Amino acid sequence: MKIEVLSSGRIAPSLSSPHPHPVALLGANAPELQKWTKEPRLRRASAISSYMMEAVHQALEAAPGIDCSRVGVIASFFLGCMVYTVRFYKQITEDGRRYASPILFPETVFNTPVSHLVATLGLGGPVYTQVGDKSCWATALRTAECWLRLGSADHVLVLGAEEFDPQVLEAMRSTGLYSEGMVIGEGAGALLLTSQVNGRRVQLAGVADGYGFANKAQAHDAARNSLAQFPDNPPILSTATSWTRSVEASVTKGRLLPGTDERTCEAFTARAAWDTLDGIELLKEKNLKRLIIPYWGLTQQFGSACFAQPEA
Repeated sequence: MKIEVLSSGRIAPSLSSPHPHPVALLGANAPELQKWTKEPRLRRASAISSYMMEAVHQALEAAPGIDCSRVGVIASFFLGCMVYTVRFYKQITEDGRRYASPILFPETVFNTPVSHLVATLGLGGPVYTQVGDKSCWATALRTAECWLRLGSADHVLVLGAEEFDPQVLEAMRSTGLYSEGMVIGEGAGALLLTSQVNGRRVQLAGVADGYGFANKAQAHDAARNSLAQFPDNPPILSTATSWTRSVEASVTKGRLLPGTDERTCEAFTARAAWDTLDGIELLKEKNLKRLIIPYWGLTQQFGSACFAQPEA
């Protein structure tokens, strides 16, 4: 069975000029998100729910007429809904357990943003949330592929989204998770895949996920093994950030295409989604037959996906 890319959507901070701060945040009051402020389910929801809603809205708007009862949703998070999680546990630690808000608690559950999404838009297919590092996006693509092949859904929205809290960002900085000068951003990206093919769209040609590593020395082997799953040596899009740049350079010699943003904004699973959308555009723009898009997780594993132009 062939699987094609039907449409996509994204919301991301603008990086058209060098960002003056190491963090590029959107916030729930960003102009693109104003349309969602009156949705009853989103009035108390964390910003990540609005990011996902906007990205999915764009993808569905570009694919009119599909049966929403047969649309599944698979989301991938690194941190997920952290703003209210931090706020909830801060109430416990500072004010005591008696003062932890029961209103905030439901918003700390990883699957809550997806629940808001499907209830608001009336999507009736299977729903699932996966949590991991940036390579979790590859696992989400794999899950979507399984659902489509099994007939569990006719279309699947694959989502990557992140939001950040100042305390979380400080913890990431102190552990060295991101390098000096790298911009940390938040937002969401959505890819709508379909099994109802017409032979004229970009295809998901394969996914290689789950290549884990325990240290940076093992990371090179994990990267080689992931990329080796695609024969004929197609070109590879440059998507690495931080310490994974050296891994990318060592395993992609002669095959690397430059990424779209020299000041790469690291947004974890949201970044993986944006890289995928950029790669698909590059595939069409340069009329490539196939393109590998790697997802360099910074903490535990690597993954990659191959997209292909339709055959003439």
